[in-house]
Amino acid sequence: MLRLTSVLAGGAMVLAGCATTPDAADRPAEAALTVALAAPVSCLDPHQTPQTPNLNVSRQLVDSLTDQDPETGEIVPWLATSWKVDDDAQRFTFTLRDGVTFSDGAPLDAAAVVANFDDIFRLGAKSALGSGYFAGYEKSTAIDARTFEVRFGAPSAQFLQATSMVTIGMLSPATLKKTPDERCAGELVGSGPYVLGKIAFNEEVRFTARAGYAWPSKLATNQGAPRVRALNFAIVTDPSARHGSLVSGQIDADLQVLQQDQASFGETGPRLLSGTRPGIVYTLLPNETRPALRDPAVRLAIGAALDRTKFAPLLAAGERPATDVIATTTPGYANRSAALSYKPEEAARLAEEAGWKIGPDGVRAKGSERLSFNLVYSASEVYGPVYQLMAQQLAEVGIELKPTPLDDATNSARQGEGDYDFVSWAVTRGDPSVLASVYPVKSANPLRRAKPDGVDSTIARIATVVDPAERAQAVSDAAEAILSAGHGIPLFEQAASIGIAEKVTGIRLDASGRAIFQDAEVGA
Repeated sequence: MLRLTSVLAGGAMVLAGCATTPDAADRPAEAALTVALAAPVSCLDPHQTPQTPNLNVSRQLVDSLTDQDPETGEIVPWLATSWKVDDDAQRFTFTLRDGVTFSDGAPLDAAAVVANFDDIFRLGAKSALGSGYFAGYEKSTAIDARTFEVRFGAPSAQFLQATSMVTIGMLSPATLKKTPDERCAGELVGSGPYVLGKIAFNEEVRFTARAGYAWPSKLATNQGAPRVRALNFAIVTDPSARHGSLVSGQIDADLQVLQQDQASFGETGPRLLSGTRPGIVYTLLPNETRPALRDPAVRLAIGAALDRTKFAPLLAAGERPATDVIATTTPGYANRSAALSYKPEEAARLAEEAGWKIGPDGVRAKGSERLSFNLVYSASEVYGPVYQLMAQQLAEVGIELKPTPLDDATNSARQGEGDYDFVSWAVTRGDPSVLASVYPVKSANPLRRAKPDGVDSTIARIATVVDPAERAQAVSDAAEAILSAGHGIPLFEQAASIGIAEKVTGIRLDASGRAIFQDAEVGA
């Protein structure tokens, strides 16, 4: 998932102790589970929101057509029991489970799925992630109550995996008639294991278990209704307060454990669940409309001046310095660490040859313009220390970076208006076509690029190539186009690091590193 301050195989882990006995489904629901979020929730509509905190919550409300095995990357049944993909990946035919309903009683049939797909497509730019998943979409057609067909105007090799993402979670037909703002505010009905209750975006979001739920993913251990009857997400932005509340038993899970707290997890007491998120790594993204950042030499100098190995002590479990534009847990990953190595002399040479000379204050300048940049991010983000370290490293070659933490509203406004030199984003998805969500002109486009070029065409090819070898080459070409011009400066791989109370078992991470509570149980 995309984070404005930032959102597969082998990346996620399952917490030990989640196995159930044969009669487990008949046991009564357990007490409430309280989960702490590190940032406020701003929009609950999974079709629209790209932000990680929002999607962590919305995942509990909606089911998807498919799921993705975090260990193997295999796409497995969920709402769809089977599917067929034609040879050029332009026509997809799905067969649905029978008997699935939304919590308002409406059937989750082929017509409802078609309505959801059309909704995401119509949202366009309002669905920052969905617009990429539906690139080239022509139409969907209900063949009968349980069968539907999806057609694309060009090969869409990425679409089957996209059907496992929370963005393509199913909402009831009545919900789809609400305005986008009403849906963001929580006027939502899904088919998932939980039903929305109280919503106070800066405080909490409450769910209740849905009685009679019986259609979880094939990957779920519990194939019935959740045994935790109430699921409460509490907004706790202070990491010390979250950790203290977990240790003291006031909360049952902390969805963002910081590196400095990880040593406290051991054989007894709270346990740590972690897994590297697939997709685009946390990346420094330049606003290429800024005069200095239009020059690839400047962007490359900044990348060469960063010693990523020094980031490691500031990162959480499962996180590591980047070695590619995508995470090691993403299909198509290759070790491109040579292109990301620390080369301060090369950084100084590039800046010097571009006309930027060291000034009296140690910052390079060209005439009256100083080589100085701001990096805007949310004050609630946990990576401020990494950004401060980056500023120190860049200062050594005469480049000034000013990390600028902002409140969430100001940060969103500044990023939306393009009022920044740099942002740092990550996008979670277990498919290399995730690159299309950030770099092309027709994307979220934090680079503010206006003219399509080789970056756009190489990334577009990833989604259209079906042959595995050709697709791997397309990913390599796209990575080269990004790195060779400094369009993105990869920093580190992001991970889910979740603290779990000792009495809680069964929480697992999906292929995107999101916590799933379908199997959760609370002991005495």
